[in-house]
Amino acid sequence: RGFALAKRLAEARPGVVVHPPQKLRRGGLKRLVSAAFDERRAIFFIGACGIAVRSIAPYLRGKEKDPAVVVMDEGGGFVISLLSGHLGGANRLAVELAALYGAVPVITTATDVARLSCAEDIAGRFALRVEDARKIKRVNSAILKGEKILVVDMDAKRRKEAKGAFKGPFSYAARLPEDLEAYAAFVVISPFALDMPVAVRRRALVLRPVEFTIGVGCRRGVREKEVSAAVNTALAEAGVSLLSVGGIATIDIKSDEAGLLGYAANAGLGMKFYSAVELNSKKPPSGRSRIVEQKTGASGVCEPAALLLSGAKRLWLKKRIYGRVTVALARAL
Repeated sequence: RGFALAKRLAEARPGVVVHPPQKLRRGGLKRLVSAAFDERRAIFFIGACGIAVRSIAPYLRGKEKDPAVVVMDEGGGFVISLLSGHLGGANRLAVELAALYGAVPVITTATDVARLSCAEDIAGRFALRVEDARKIKRVNSAILKGEKILVVDMDAKRRKEAKGAFKGPFSYAARLPEDLEAYAAFVVISPFALDMPVAVRRRALVLRPVEFTIGVGCRRGVREKEVSAAVNTALAEAGVSLLSVGGIATIDIKSDEAGLLGYAANAGLGMKFYSAVELNSKKPPSGRSRIVEQKTGASGVCEPAALLLSGAKRLWLKKRIYGRVTVALARAL
């Protein structure tokens, strides 16, 4: 019965992978769940809640990392948001699936029960990355108690949208006020390094908008730790958080560079490779490099790569040279 229900979902939504009962026997369920935690944004169990709980328990990493997990009984009566209800989107998915099956969605997160917005709602709506997930509890607790929460964001457009979207004891400002004691918690939205008073930092959830791209050039055989050190130094110079970087780009002849690929994978950054022709469509702000042009056919690598990936017209940080690695930074707005 559960398999028949699963096939209905696969027919209704593209991208759904269904595993029939025979694949779940003799350790198959354990292997599939382990792989799904790394590869999938959501896992949908059709069966007993206890089986789902025992299956996912060894792989839990944290609310900012775990995929959404939703469970439905094989009679199709109830759809339960089990894990990562807010950040992972399990609450929203449970409602959508319940509508598909004509079932009752079961949502147990406290702010939803109280019909209030939560910190994760803000992060999710604007695709913001959470710097310290432990601070979510502080903010959501204040929301439930009706205590004042200040959302600090220099982006006027985002502030305006947030005011109309979220229900709760929120106030909004472009910067921190002098009277900090009036607020029980803060939500600070910024891509930049922050110099906050200790009293604020203890009560502040920092959310990072993904606005920057990194362009990188490197010598052959560069090591991962060299790339990491160069990028971190460049970001520190620019005062930008790594969490606000959406991707890294370079020339296509570096697509097999192990150190570069290793850094991107471990930093969770998508890699984009451009041809010399594509890179030459952008004039390097720091000027052409004859040596680079002779070796690669491109008049520059890191600066054009950052501009192409971001779509920006100018760089946020021009080319910096750190040993065998060059780095440039662009901001896409």
